[in-house]
Amino acid sequence: MKTKFWVICLLVLFASCARDINNIYTGEGEEGNKKEEIKKEDFFDFSTTRNNQVILDYGMKVQTIFSLYDEYPLELVGNTWEFKSIDPIYAGVTDENGKFSSKVTLPSSLGKVWLVSENVLVVSPIELELGAEGLVFNYNNYKAQLATGVRSRAVMDGVPYPDGYETLGEWDKDGIPKYLLPESEKQELPTAFLARCNALADLTRYQVKLLDKFENLRTTGTNDMVITKSTNLIATYFKSSAGWQDMVAYYTYKEGEEIDINTIRKTLLFPRYSSASILGQLVGSQVMLKYWNPDTKKYESEFPAGTHIGWVLLGMGFGNENLGQQYFRYSNPKYNTDNEQRSVLLSDPELDNYFFMAMEDNNDMRFNDVQFAITASTVSSVEPTPSIPDEVGKDETSYVVKGSLAFEDNWPNQGDYDMNDVVIYYSSTMVIGTDSKNQGKLLRTTITFTPVNNGAIFTNGFGFQLDEVAKNSISSVMISREGTIISESFDPEYDKPVVILFSDIKSVLNKPMKVVITYNYGGVVNDEKVLPPYNPFIFVNTPSHEVHLPGYKPTNKADDTLRGTENDLRKDNAGNEMYYISKDNMPFAIHISGSEFKWPPESMPITEFYPQFEPWRKSFGGENKDWYLHPKGQ
Repeated sequence: MKTKFWVICLLVLFASCARDINNIYTGEGEEGNKKEEIKKEDFFDFSTTRNNQVILDYGMKVQTIFSLYDEYPLELVGNTWEFKSIDPIYAGVTDENGKFSSKVTLPSSLGKVWLVSENVLVVSPIELELGAEGLVFNYNNYKAQLATGVRSRAVMDGVPYPDGYETLGEWDKDGIPKYLLPESEKQELPTAFLARCNALADLTRYQVKLLDKFENLRTTGTNDMVITKSTNLIATYFKSSAGWQDMVAYYTYKEGEEIDINTIRKTLLFPRYSSASILGQLVGSQVMLKYWNPDTKKYESEFPAGTHIGWVLLGMGFGNENLGQQYFRYSNPKYNTDNEQRSVLLSDPELDNYFFMAMEDNNDMRFNDVQFAITASTVSSVEPTPSIPDEVGKDETSYVVKGSLAFEDNWPNQGDYDMNDVVIYYSSTMVIGTDSKNQGKLLRTTITFTPVNNGAIFTNGFGFQLDEVAKNSISSVMISREGTIISESFDPEYDKPVVILFSDIKSVLNKPMKVVITYNYGGVVNDEKVLPPYNPFIFVNTPSHEVHLPGYKPTNKADDTLRGTENDLRKDNAGNEMYYISKDNMPFAIHISGSEFKWPPESMPITEFYPQFEPWRKSFGGENKDWYLHPKGQ
């Protein structure tokens, strides 16, 4: 509530320009007493979000956790691509066939997103355009498009590699091998094995030193592979976090054989390992390892019993003409210059003949620079190794929804539209289940509301209602402020779940308030139905005087007699109910998705402070979708 002078001036202003505001103001026409129709479709809902149909198909039968970001989520730190300290704007999980289809609410101003997949066979991140209806993504099509951009001319001679290393075939200038197994000969990795590899690989993305977290993976011996029965071996290329352009090689020797690591014959397995986008087509590709028979002087497909296989990571090896600047990392720590363990070879705890190799090229010791799978063709043909830790699996993922709320407290009277009577910022962490019982279900939300401006003389309170969830679907609620629990129940005077955070903003200004809502295990609640900021409202001087966002219904405690009075439109010309929209097609509250709203100065209408607001409103949200990022003079 401001001064009466400004209310009168704005009433005159809007009365004089009402004919130009979408031609829907009820009153006398320009030719006398002719009244205009008020149609529901002529009114704008002032939403800054959009429901996008998101369809993902990874083309593989494995459940995949994924996240969407509104900016490129990685940054190069040292020689490793690290995730920035930002939250995804959405996260979900596919079904067991690698497919996902759902409506996802995102800021309408968003034109593209970056897809990050917790799957060692999938490139991340991938930049995707948001179309008019959302996005459709097929990973096999994406990989095919990557492949079409690669020239096939073999240029091994133009890409230096160390003396004393042999090759399994040729590769092109980008390090794409010509000796990959064709699709018809590739081996499908079991879903359970992939799930365990995905979980461990995802753990290594973060600042976790692998051997500190899993002490049992430390070894004083080697991480070489020991063949106990004659077998074929196939390596599957997993995605990498390396900023360096690494190479991977192997060598063989017999039990008890004395070797010179500098002169032993080594064979390049993968000529290039890094997070470079051009290598996206390599992720998921397979190579058959070959055994060098010292007697026949030929490569053979089978590795005989008694063979030991050592592994070499050549840090900065690909394309590096100064071979003296390469860093050689061996699976046998005694060959490393610092004698540190630089690799782990892990077996699947349940499936025979499936192994996960992880190697470290520098100093962060997360072992996420080179990761690949090794599959043996013969049952029980490899000496046991430590297992992939069981505890790396996770049964949930999360994303963050944030934004701002701004209210005019003069409803149902026409206000000054400066949208600064009550301004609240919010941020909510949405936790989604990924296990079989809770797959894709919302488990809990932790939402923080921070009142940041009080531009009113009225006494304004604030709360929110969950419109789409019954109380019996919620197992608990906890409301706290500055670490002190205020309440552990919904307000009993309301029919639906309602949380009242404060009754007077003056006492809580700039004091964050946290609400944790936990949903019943295995329930039917999903994030489509329970998306912050829910149905937020202020109440002015008394709990019954509620002001909501346009189109949102009041609670059962609201004074319904106020609707349709003064400047509030209760029904359109066809008798359809309208909620919290003015007769001159302006809102009494607005939600700004994904951004901290900079509110206008006192008594300056939002249409003046934000020059792009009016074009956005007149286009019904079709134009100037990011109007709130462009205040006057900025």
